[in-house]
Amino acid sequence: MQKRSISESFLNSLKAGLFKSIVDIVRIDPSLDLEMRGDTVMVYYRGGKILTIHDPDLYPNMKEAGFLTGLDPKYSYKENSKQAIPLPHSSSILDYFAVSKHIIDNYEWKVKEHLGEKEIQQRIVSENNSMVNADETDFFIADMEWAENSVFEGRADLIAFHWGHMEHRRKKLTMYLIEVKQGCDAIRTRESTKKEKVSPGLKKHQQDFYKLQNEKSLIKELKDDMLEVLRQKYCLGLVKGLDHLFSQVDGKVTTTGISIEDEIHFVFLLANYLHYSDNLKNELVDMPDDSYFYVSSFLGYGLFKDLVLTKAELKKHYPMMFKI
Repeated sequence: MQKRSISESFLNSLKAGLFKSIVDIVRIDPSLDLEMRGDTVMVYYRGGKILTIHDPDLYPNMKEAGFLTGLDPKYSYKENSKQAIPLPHSSSILDYFAVSKHIIDNYEWKVKEHLGEKEIQQRIVSENNSMVNADETDFFIADMEWAENSVFEGRADLIAFHWGHMEHRRKKLTMYLIEVKQGCDAIRTRESTKKEKVSPGLKKHQQDFYKLQNEKSLIKELKDDMLEVLRQKYCLGLVKGLDHLFSQVDGKVTTTGISIEDEIHFVFLLANYLHYSDNLKNELVDMPDDSYFYVSSFLGYGLFKDLVLTKAELKKHYPMMFKI
């Protein structure tokens, strides 16, 4: 498994060194999200990659500008012509973000509109990690878009740890893999027109999770890595509410004393589902009883343990969707 956590020296360059100005902006801008990728760090806007930061230790002879990669050229569309993509530099990073956000907004409006589900994923990260009520939710998001194609076909949209706000003095976590689906069409599992593969609806994702459950060594490695990622995000000030989870040893933030439950969970988060559609009812027919779903606390994307419902509970909670 390729680790997501970064080296300690890379973390220090983000916290107090070469890339501090970038993290300082991300920390206070809810439209931006920073994710660890092992030898790089990605910054996302509306769920789309807006900046890549490369680990300086891997390129000792490279100049500072080379450590930053900006927008994909695909975003350069503007009124049937190419718009110049700005080059990122730490000294002018605020201007870079402003211009690049506009370019992505323009592209989404006029060309593609492909970031909807990813944008929702980023909002979930923000509301449970850093927004005003983040320290009152029951879950903290460690990673977004985790993939391990050798075992887990596709990817987990989000990886979270349950640490309920009523249990903040206990250092015991439970890991959750979260699949986000937007609208009613995305939840259906269908064969492709050529009958060669299955469209990744709810049933397909549940089957992939069962395969992952059998990979005990991979799961152990994943838990350790995700806990380290969460620690690193906490060190950068990107996650609220974890002061009583991580310990201070010789002036350093550590994971000492933290344990993670053996069992991991897989939960669906359905956003903007059309209540009058039969797609969910039809998809659930062949799904196991231990299929789990998040429902909201009124409106918003705050995640709470008591609002994780089983397949049977979901039918009681939303009877209008299961009428015959």
